[in-house]
Amino acid sequence: MNIDFKLPPQFEKRGLMLDISRNRVPRMSWLKQLIDALSMLHYNEFQLYTEHTFAYSKHETAWKDRAPMTAEEIREIDHYCSARGIELVANQNSFGHMERWLRHDRYRPMAECLDGFIHPISGEHKFPSTLYPSEESLKFIDELYTELLPNFASKQLHVGGDEPWELGKGRSAERVEAIGKHHVYLEHMKAVFELAEKHGRRAQFWADIILERPDLVPELPKSVTPVIWGYEADSPFAEQCQTVATAGFKGNYYVAPGAGNWNSFGGRLDVAKANIQLAAREGHKHRANGFLLTAWGDNGHHQPCPTLLPAIICAAYAIHDEPLDDIRLAEHIDSLFYAGQPYGNGTALCQLGKIDAMLPQPGPPNSFLHSAFFATDAKLEALMELTTPQALEKTLTAIHVLPPENIDPETQLGIDLNRHALERCLKLQPTHGLDSLKERFAEQWTRRSRVGGLDESLQAFCIET
Repeated sequence: MNIDFKLPPQFEKRGLMLDISRNRVPRMSWLKQLIDALSMLHYNEFQLYTEHTFAYSKHETAWKDRAPMTAEEIREIDHYCSARGIELVANQNSFGHMERWLRHDRYRPMAECLDGFIHPISGEHKFPSTLYPSEESLKFIDELYTELLPNFASKQLHVGGDEPWELGKGRSAERVEAIGKHHVYLEHMKAVFELAEKHGRRAQFWADIILERPDLVPELPKSVTPVIWGYEADSPFAEQCQTVATAGFKGNYYVAPGAGNWNSFGGRLDVAKANIQLAAREGHKHRANGFLLTAWGDNGHHQPCPTLLPAIICAAYAIHDEPLDDIRLAEHIDSLFYAGQPYGNGTALCQLGKIDAMLPQPGPPNSFLHSAFFATDAKLEALMELTTPQALEKTLTAIHVLPPENIDPETQLGIDLNRHALERCLKLQPTHGLDSLKERFAEQWTRRSRVGGLDESLQAFCIET
């Protein structure tokens, strides 16, 4: 049953990007259920964000034990999408976020910083994450494209290119000193774009680095598609869309808000709604032709899968510039994802999605309770300075009154993980022990996701005191 919108969509391209590289690789059955819902919501593009989770035949070192997508599975999903009017766009990050490759001795010689780096937010990283911009790196990326791309009918390719944290801090330091980081970045990305063109693909890429130098945006090839990402209620979409549009990309760029549910157990639904609406409004105003909702899995992908569902529906309504209240949102969740089951999951997810807003964010895009759950004792003490016992007690009361019946057990797990974090903050006897929550997390993970990567996500439950 398709959702009947009163107004036409404001964007030609309407997509979802799902992170399959931060431990959680979805089962085929869950992917197909998601694609069915996207079709009913009038999405027409789908991407699987990939760093190392495609089973490249010559690179088992990178994906061993991670349960990657195989070529056969990609072709099956491509066909499944096509039959529902959805374009499955190939996706392979090609510059930064390559730590899953560069941690291995075989690939580390291609790194910008051979011995790891200092991340400006999270501190010391043992493994490098950014490719050194060189012919060797380009040859490696070309090899990946050669094997990956024939499995997709789409003539688009998202090449990534975001957050090359180490650029200029290692082997390219002299070059960066001579001409500047952004010129070095642009040189390398132009070479990546040429690789995409060589393979008959039009490149999409993340625009965050080039937007640090608006004066350089006009130097981008007009054949590529910038994708402007921002995940908070006050993300600078207005300024950035204007910059890209006036540089000659009107009708050829995307806005990419976030689902807001990563680094959370319930989904920061208030932030997601505001962020999605802002992206849709400014993207339409400045003539973006694409809208790409992003669903990430940073730091272990601990959020329950159902926390993505409200944002998918909210984005569909924003794309059509139509209002959506919580009652209708809950009804759509139940009808699209829990058909044939008693109503209640939609209401629970909408209410759970409001919990994070009751406490301050320690920093975007994070929820207080997710941070508190995994914090060391010392870090928890610092977090507690951001709030009060009264606010925590009020939040715990809100958790207690969430609907207890007809709830997906994975959603219930999200409720209980939040409850445990609150009880830890308030120094209360936990309702559910950590070992019990860990066991339930593993059990629920395997309902929609493959086992590969689960072990790494479970390691976070071994909290240091």
